[in-house]
Amino acid sequence: MILSADTDRINPTTAVARLAGRMTLGMRLREIEATIGDLSDNGVRKLIVDLSGIEFADSAGLGFIMFLHGKMKTAGGQLRLVTPGPRLLEMFKMTHTDSILTIDPDMASALAS
Repeated sequence: MILSADTDRINPTTAVARLAGRMTLGMRLREIEATIGDLSDNGVRKLIVDLSGIEFADSAGLGFIMFLHGKMKTAGGQLRLVTPGPRLLEMFKMTHTDSILTIDPDMASALAS
């Protein structure tokens, strides 16, 4: 399944991005990276990324997540990941990025933090 993204602005400083499909190297990942990455340039300081629809991610997908983390940190904001599947959680653990990234069990927790 091709990667798709849907973004919603909750308020002027909070946005939610819902991803679905495969986060793999390719033009579609770069397009979505540019679109979501631009949110921090437009006042978003809290970016919540719902990963529940992600079937698979390779190193480019991990790079995308880390890019968003860095972009939000540079902007003085925060990135919160919501409901990554077992494969993504394992990738985060194997790469030790789980100690850097903020992972919430559900959307309510991410919004409340």
